[in-house]
Amino acid sequence: MDNNKLQVIIDGKVYRISGGSADHMQKVASYVDNKISELKLQAGYNKLTPEYQNILLALNLAEELFKAQEEITIFNQEHLENEQELYRLKQDIVDKDMRIDTANKLVIEYKTKVNELQKRIIELETRNGIN
Repeated sequence: MDNNKLQVIIDGKVYRISGGSADHMQKVASYVDNKISELKLQAGYNKLTPEYQNILLALNLAEELFKAQEEITIFNQEHLENEQELYRLKQDIVDKDMRIDTANKLVIEYKTKVNELQKRIIELETRNGIN
C-alpha cells in the first residue's frame, strides 16, 4: 500500500482513498460512514434508490457545511467586534493615562507654586516683623 493511499470502510464497503494525512482521511471516512448509518435509521431511506440516497447524503452534508460556515461567519463577526471594543478600551486607557499625567504635572506645578508662595509669605512676615 502506498504511503498516501488508505483503505477505509464506508457503508460496509472497502474503498481505497488518498489525500491528506491518513489520520485525517480516516476521520473523514468515518464521519461519512456514521452519517450514512444515521440516514439508514430514517423511515423510508432504504426504499430510496441509491441515487436518491446519495443525494440525501450530499444534502445533509451540505446543510452541515452551510451551518458551520454560518457559525464561522458569526464567530468572525463577534471576534471583529470584540477586537474593536478592545481597541476602544485600550484607547480609553491611553486617554485616561494622559489625563492623569497632565493632572500629576499640574499637581507638581501647583505644589511648587504653593511652596514658593509660602516662602514669600515667610519672607514678608519676617521683613514686616523686623521693620
